[in-house]
Amino acid sequence: MSSLHKGFQVRQHRPWVVWLTVVLLVLMMAMFFYLGRDYQSYELEQVQLERETLVSRIAELETRNHNLLQKNAHLDGSSKIERDAYELANQELIKLQQELLAQKEELAFYRGIVSPKDAALGVNLQSFVMRKKNSQNQYSYKMILTKSGKSTRKISGGADVRIRGETAGGVSELKLIDLALENSGKVTKFSFKYFQVFEGDIALPEDFEPFEVEIGIKPTTKKVKSFSETISWTQVLSEGV
Repeated sequence: MSSLHKGFQVRQHRPWVVWLTVVLLVLMMAMFFYLGRDYQSYELEQVQLERETLVSRIAELETRNHNLLQKNAHLDGSSKIERDAYELANQELIKLQQELLAQKEELAFYRGIVSPKDAALGVNLQSFVMRKKNSQNQYSYKMILTKSGKSTRKISGGADVRIRGETAGGVSELKLIDLALENSGKVTKFSFKYFQVFEGDIALPEDFEPFEVEIGIKPTTKKVKSFSETISWTQVLSEGV
C-alpha cells in the first residue's frame, strides 16, 4: 500500500503569499499612474509658462514698436544726419516688426495647445502650409495638429490629405501619401499628447494644376470626432490655414 502512494507529496498552501503579490502589484501600478500624471501636469505647466512668457514679450515688443514709430516721425527731416538716423531707426523698426510677428505666430501655436477647461477632447488642424521648392513642381509641406481638452490621453489616428487639380483629362485627385518623396508610410499617421508636426516634400505631375486641398482627420481614439477641411491652393501657398 505504501508503494502506491510514494509519488504523492503534501505541500503547504500559503495564501498570504498570493495576496501579498497582488497588493504589491496594485501599489506599483498606482505609483506609476501618479508619477505619470504628475509628469504630464509638469509638461503642461511648462507649455503654459512659455505662453505667458510670450505674452509678456509681445507686450514689450509692441511698446518698443510704438516708440520707434514716434522716433521715425520725429526724425523725418531734411538734413543728412536726420536722414541717416531715420534710416537706421527704420531698419530697426522693420526687424522689430518681423520679430513681433514671429512671436505672435508662436503665441497662436501655444494657444492651440492650451485649451479651455471645458473644451471637449479632440484634434485641431493648427496649420497647413505649402512652399514651392524649385521649377520641377516640387513642394515642401508642413502640417501641425494640436489637441483640445484637458485630458492627458494620447490621440491617435490618421490624416487623409488629398490635392485636387485640373489635368488635360479633367479634374483629378492625388493623395499626399502617394506624392511624398520619402517616408511615405509616416506622412499621415499621428499619435500625440499635445501636438504633432508633419513635414516633408512632394512632387506634383507636370500637367497637374492644383486648385484645392482637402484634409480629413480620422482619429482612432474613442470619443474623438473625425472632421475634414477644404482649403484653396492659393491660401495654402500664401499663408496656410
